[in-house]
Amino acid sequence: MRAATLTDNTGSKDGLDIALDARRRIAKSEAAQYDALTAYLGQVAEESLARAGGVNEWTRYGGSGTPSVSEYAACEVGPALGLSASGGRDLIADALDLTYRLPQLFACLHEGSVDAWRIRKVARKTRRFTIAQAADADRRLAAANVDGTPLIARVGMARVNQILDQIRITEDPDDPEHRRNENRNRRSVSIWPDDGVARIAGTLSLDDGKRLDQRLDQIVESLRFLGDNRAYDILRSVALGMLDEPDSLDDLYHQVAVARCGSGGGADAGADDSYADQPGDGGSPERARRARRSGSRQTVLYVHFDRCWGTWSIEDVGAITRSEAAEILGHSHVTVKPVIDLETTISATGYVAPPRLKEQLGLMNASICTFPHCTRPARVADYDHILNHADGGPTDSRNGHRLCRYHHRAKTFTTWQVSNPGPGIWLWQSPAGRTYLVTGGTTTRLPGRVTNTVQDKRKQSVA
Repeated sequence: MRAATLTDNTGSKDGLDIALDARRRIAKSEAAQYDALTAYLGQVAEESLARAGGVNEWTRYGGSGTPSVSEYAACEVGPALGLSASGGRDLIADALDLTYRLPQLFACLHEGSVDAWRIRKVARKTRRFTIAQAADADRRLAAANVDGTPLIARVGMARVNQILDQIRITEDPDDPEHRRNENRNRRSVSIWPDDGVARIAGTLSLDDGKRLDQRLDQIVESLRFLGDNRAYDILRSVALGMLDEPDSLDDLYHQVAVARCGSGGGADAGADDSYADQPGDGGSPERARRARRSGSRQTVLYVHFDRCWGTWSIEDVGAITRSEAAEILGHSHVTVKPVIDLETTISATGYVAPPRLKEQLGLMNASICTFPHCTRPARVADYDHILNHADGGPTDSRNGHRLCRYHHRAKTFTTWQVSNPGPGIWLWQSPAGRTYLVTGGTTTRLPGRVTNTVQDKRKQSVA
């Protein structure tokens, strides 16, 4: 049996440890609920729940290999548990899939080593898998490390989805194509007012979505270059609004070009000579169009090859097929960048990290923030000196990593501590003495507590 990995401290416990104990008990209670629900469905399976002369319809709510369920039994579940009809059916489907198709993950839930919401997401994602595919997913995600923590509890859901996509593509290369074609036929965009703002919800094709995402980041970069220091999410919203007004984009790129040319040159300015006013065209519409074409119509993709599975994947997307790759690359200028060796130390003499160093660190830790359990993308995160630059810390690969703004502030303004014992490995210590190992996009809680923390020292000094 696996160790109780959500928490297993036997020493002094603070409020957070007690919360972790409660969380583990909740996971066990969720497992008991699914057991009881499955048992109930088995008990009523032989009963005639329809009135005399009525038709008792049977539906397989779970995936292949799960028993069918009477519609009347499902109708009883929702109200009894305070769920809507769809909520009751979803709960039935998840419970049956866990029992019959994902038994190893279900065992993790029984042991309290993973949260129920993670398990249920896997059940839904694998519902259309064959029995063999579901078994493969069950085995991979339930695989435990040395302390008994299953893989599903050590990675973010984006990585879980990537693993599931790899299984589908490897087992049945045609299935992802059929499913994605179905999804494309359900594309839609809705915009509605909501208390002073307009909310947007919808779906795009994968290629349109990737290009739109990068276009917004390019506009944000230009706005920040001109001194707009508003939050990243706000600037993304502003950028989306600017796409509706091509003239505003022309003005933006023109301002960036003028600012770069007036800054005295340098590598960045030299790379943008095409933006500058040419003799005789001073501020002409043609110059603006050139700036817009050269400054915004491009796509940079980071494609990774998984030798074990023989599949390609794109960051923030997951495993892709050959036709999808061609579709994404078919409409934009393609930038092919040389491979960056993640174990090579890249150094800089000043405080600011150069682009290549930031790019290298953005590819580490599965391209996400290095803080424990964070899933924010590293490519838009801050560069952080592990040892402060003012204290002699160099600006290089070993003394730097990428932290999202929230966790960067936490490290800067609290007593969180981090070290980098080797490339791609980060050891974190919380203010209360909890320690975490972060590597390869996974987080492992290390046993025990560090008692002589910075926080404890401050308490002792005050006393």
